[in-house]
Amino acid sequence: METNLEATIRKDTGSAESRRLRSAGSIPAIVYGLGMDPKPVSIDAREFTNALKTEAGTNVILTLSIGKKDKVTALPREIQRHPYKDQILHVDLIQIDLTQTVEADVSVSFTGTPMGVKEEGGVVQTVNNTITIVALPAAIPSSLELDISELNVGDNAVARDVKLPDGVELANEEDDSILVTITIPRAAVEEEEAAEGLEGEEGLEGEEGLEGEEGEESGEESGEESGEEQSSEESGE
Repeated sequence: METNLEATIRKDTGSAESRRLRSAGSIPAIVYGLGMDPKPVSIDAREFTNALKTEAGTNVILTLSIGKKDKVTALPREIQRHPYKDQILHVDLIQIDLTQTVEADVSVSFTGTPMGVKEEGGVVQTVNNTITIVALPAAIPSSLELDISELNVGDNAVARDVKLPDGVELANEEDDSILVTITIPRAAVEEEEAAEGLEGEEGLEGEEGLEGEEGEESGEESGEESGEEQSSEESGE
C-alpha cells in the first residue's frame, strides 16, 4: 500500500528554520538515494503521522510529490523524535525502486506460553522484538510472529528462529541475535540462595556441637584416667 504525500523544497536550512517549520505543523526532512542529490524538504506533520499509523508502520511506501514536477517513491528512515514530547523532529526519506530489494526492520510478536513459565516458574525476558530483513518494498511484512511455547528455563529464541514468508530473507542469514530468553525471577534466585546459606549455617552449627560433645567426653575420660592413676599410686605407697 502506497501513501501520497506532498513535499515542499526548503530553501533555508538550519535549526531556526526547522523550529519555525515545526511550529507551523511541518516536519523538516531530506530525500536522497539511488544516486539523486539530497533534497531538503518539508512535509505535513499530520499527514506523515497518519501514514505511520497504517498497517505498514514505519515501512510505509510514500509517493512524494516534490514541488510541481518531481515524484519520488520513498521509505521513511531515521525518524528523529522529541525526547519527551509527542513530536517528530526530522525524517530521512530514502528513494527506492519498487523492483529492487531493500532492508527493513520488522517487529516480532511472541505467541504461546513457554513451558519454562508454566512448569518451572520462569519469566519471559524480551531482549529485542525487531529483526532486519531484506525484501521488495511491497513485500515487507507489517509484522512477524514467533511461537515460544516450547522454551524452557535457560532457553533462548533468536532471529533465525522466526519463520519468514516467501520473498523475505534475513539481512544476515546467520543472525543469532537473541530475541527472547526464559529466566528464573531474581527474587526466586535470592530466596534459593538464602535457603542454601541457611542450610550451610545449620550444618556448621551441627558440626560445632558434635565437636563440643566429643571434647567434653574426651575431658571426662581424661579425668577418669587421671583419677585411676592417682588411686594406683596411693595403693602402692
